Amino acid sequence: MGSPFWWLTAIHILTFQCRSCLITGQFISSPPNSSIIGVIGEGVVLPCHVVADNIPEVFSVQWIFHEQSQKIMVSRYDGKNKKEKQDERYQGRTEFFHSEFRVGNMSLRLKNVRSSDKGSYTCAVSFNDTYHDVLIELQVAAKGGVPSIFLRSHMKQGIGLTCHATGWFPKPEVIWLDGQGQVRKELSTTKMTMMPAGLYSVVTSMNLKPGSDMEVCCRIVNNLLNTMSESRVLISDIFFPSISKWLIIFLVILCLSMVLISTVFSKLRSNHKKTVSSDLAVEDAHVHGARKDLFLVSEAQLGYVKAKMDMEEVKSKLKKRFERLKAKLDFWEARSHAVPITVNPDCRVLELQVPGAPGVESHASEPAGPNTPSTVPILVAKEGFAAGKHYWEVEVGQQQDWVLGVVREKGRQEEEGEDSWGGLPGEDYWALHRSQGEIFSSEGDRRIEKQQMRNSVLGVLLDLEEGQVNFYEAEQMALMVRMPLRLGKEPAEMFYPFLSKREGTLTPLIHPVLIPVPLQAL
Repeated sequence: MGSPFWWLTAIHILTFQCRSCLITGQFISSPPNSSIIGVIGEGVVLPCHVVADNIPEVFSVQWIFHEQSQKIMVSRYDGKNKKEKQDERYQGRTEFFHSEFRVGNMSLRLKNVRSSDKGSYTCAVSFNDTYHDVLIELQVAAKGGVPSIFLRSHMKQGIGLTCHATGWFPKPEVIWLDGQGQVRKELSTTKMTMMPAGLYSVVTSMNLKPGSDMEVCCRIVNNLLNTMSESRVLISDIFFPSISKWLIIFLVILCLSMVLISTVFSKLRSNHKKTVSSDLAVEDAHVHGARKDLFLVSEAQLGYVKAKMDMEEVKSKLKKRFERLKAKLDFWEARSHAVPITVNPDCRVLELQVPGAPGVESHASEPAGPNTPSTVPILVAKEGFAAGKHYWEVEVGQQQDWVLGVVREKGRQEEEGEDSWGGLPGEDYWALHRSQGEIFSSEGDRRIEKQQMRNSVLGVLLDLEEGQVNFYEAEQMALMVRMPLRLGKEPAEMFYPFLSKREGTLTPLIHPVLIPVPLQAL
């Protein structure tokens, strides 16, 4: 069994080892859940607390980030020389709680959290020839902007809707709902793209079929932050026009007329057989009856022709109605490409080859002819476009003289120091202008009818995909004129919006288009 001295020695050794294990296990404490969440763009505290009766002045603490198989020192504090050192990617984004070192607070504040900061961190503290650490898992998340719903296309099978949202992390959940808050049964497609800042851009699409709930909700959910953002729209019934009852009535009349004609011809054929087989006396009676039947046939044929003419008139009215609806749909599609436009305050000079153009005073002794050039001070937008579709609106008010449109950048003139654009009409600019109450187009100096200009807001669509510029009367949703673009051979041509500026009059205003029409946000 051994001597009593041996047992006493063994008890002392075991007691010393258990005491060391207890102190070591409780040296650094961590929260019950070692995983914390940081919001991108904001700050987060990585917790690390030392449990000890007395912490000496000479100690060291360092935070280490585990990136795959590498270890990156985020920040280190050396109590001996009281200096703090940081990694380059964390420069200026970390700080210790120096005033709380003596009470065991070795936590690290991480500022301006990024998506790349996601991962595992180790807090390592050493003093009195001992080394202890704790592992913290950092998850990052971000709540993006409010989603926007756009009308993508209109077909007989339904309406195509697209929902777009940016600034989410990690990949969010996308849900389409109806007016009662139930998940819609229509199939949808979702695409998520990571932007340069490390956040996700979400684009989801679905087709709304006729007869379904016209209220649509697009909801974006961040399950990590337990938050969501949504947008709702109500689709107008105008997108699903019903068949006219007059068309049905005329189709019924046409069918009845055809039945009547078939009956009459059958009766004539029967009477003809009886006439061949009967005697001359009876034949006279049948001939009289045949003449009467022919009169009925003529009356039926006249009714058929009249019904057919009425049906053609109804078709013509329906065709005009659908053409007006298509024009409005084209305008709404153009307006869905709205972009904000700002102009430079410095004026530039445009040379117009059009009659009656608003401009500076001419020194010529004779009045301007049909092709006399005039110079006009204009304001050019800061933004230029080289591809895609872009729409903006200009408020011209009740001004008598104005000019607006698109001008193409000429690199050679800018290098030579010239500050104007010129040339033959349509080569370097595409514009509408108003002079003495009449509206002209730069495309062949074509005049626009006065009755088309009823309101004071004009829309401009720069379509570099189709190679054209469209001018709309925004309040009437009507196309005024379409001008083809003559694109050059240079791949980096830039097109800039512009509008006129005259002394002593109000300057036309370019204002943003915020909500695509006709979608109505609730």
